[in-house]
Amino acid sequence: MMRKKIILSVIAIALLLCVLGAACACESYKAKALSKVGDKNAVVESNGGLVVKQGGYLYFVNGYTGYLTEKGKQNWFGKVQKGAIVRVTYNEDGTLGDDYVVVVPKSVMADSENVGFSIFGEWIYYVSPSAEEDRSGAVQTSTLQFLRTKIDGTGTQVILNWDDTSVKYKYTANALVYFDSANSKLYSKDLTVKKFKKNKPGDLIDEDVASVHFIKNETYDPKASSSVADCVLYTKKSEDAYEYTNTLYISDARGTKSSKKTLIGADSYAGGKYSVNVLSSSVSGEKLAIYYSKTSYVGTSSSGTVEGTYAYEFQDNTFAFNAANEVCLSNQELSGLFPLSYAEGVVKTGSNAQIYHTNGDAVTTFGSLNLGTLLCVQNNNFYYLNGDGVLLYYPLDKSANAHYAYTTGEKFKTGFTGAEYFDGYFYFIQEDDYNYMARVKLSEIDVHSGKDAAVTRVALVTAADKTKMDEAAKKAEEENN
Repeated sequence: MMRKKIILSVIAIALLLCVLGAACACESYKAKALSKVGDKNAVVESNGGLVVKQGGYLYFVNGYTGYLTEKGKQNWFGKVQKGAIVRVTYNEDGTLGDDYVVVVPKSVMADSENVGFSIFGEWIYYVSPSAEEDRSGAVQTSTLQFLRTKIDGTGTQVILNWDDTSVKYKYTANALVYFDSANSKLYSKDLTVKKFKKNKPGDLIDEDVASVHFIKNETYDPKASSSVADCVLYTKKSEDAYEYTNTLYISDARGTKSSKKTLIGADSYAGGKYSVNVLSSSVSGEKLAIYYSKTSYVGTSSSGTVEGTYAYEFQDNTFAFNAANEVCLSNQELSGLFPLSYAEGVVKTGSNAQIYHTNGDAVTTFGSLNLGTLLCVQNNNFYYLNGDGVLLYYPLDKSANAHYAYTTGEKFKTGFTGAEYFDGYFYFIQEDDYNYMARVKLSEIDVHSGKDAAVTRVALVTAADKTKMDEAAKKAEEENN
């Protein structure tokens, strides 16, 4: 009997050790605080993309790794460098220091059009594929994790687990807003709390939602009050089974009842029934401008007629709409819109690029110019990517043909997050054998100088990639001699 008890005890201890071992084999977010920390009260610029500036530091996605599917541990906190968020000193003249340091050692990655990261105060908000494995050992990259980490590298928390890596979302200073398109629900998760229920969707802003548009808000001033740019626009179809109109709403990021307002609804037009589709938006001060297509319906027929593309600027946060002040930009539904500002007009990108004006001026045409991916309009030039991911520019006065920014062939990686312009530089993941962050200085792009603009890598390169780079450079040197 005693022998049986001993054997059972040994088995129990062995099982307990297995359980404890399995419990320990999980991701830990513990980290030692960085010795130098940025100013959490500083103004943040370029929020929501590849690079974000807060005070005297530039934070950026170090590179592209793709989905890490071999082992879940590849994307465990502390294991990632290439796809991590890295910080470096940003000087007043735009030059960078040499003090590169990893702040968030996780891969910033998703299929969402909104992929990127934002900083609000002491927190960095980002997304990363789940590093968990199923029983067969397959990494669950189809689950997207919303996370935050303090700017000193500590305090990491999972805000939400969501089974859709292409989900549309937006971080604001006090909420994560996202669209559950499968169930037509718009949610908000409160970011002011200390702990999160990561498997709970959060608070419902509205249901039976047909479409969502997130207004861009790239600047965050902790001393300023909330902005209209923190709001979300969404449409709902008519509840009448034989009505094909819709209603456009606006709400703050928390979905508070007092903030929800109708922008354009069934009563907005006296002479017909319409549905609207928001194509783009812009904000000037507290004035919100929207650019949208409008479709008319007659009787109970579901066959609508596209009336064209329109623009409207709301003068204040009462969001009063007057159809008489609606501006028709085109009698067709435009796509690929890039707003300059409500006063300056909006660019239709893609083939046969044009600028549509809200002040009654004639459409500005540029022949067959194809603005594949427009990055910015600066110094009276379009700066854009062609289909090969190479940077070009074209003068708005049409005084010259399109020119390459450089002839050395470096390509922008466009399948991940594209590229962005900030403070005189174009930042992008350079598509090559290494896929790290790089930048090009706009002021160096000048065909008349006879020199190429320099493509400079901005990255904390891994030891393995550094070895490969050195070997490749050595081989190239030998071949040239």
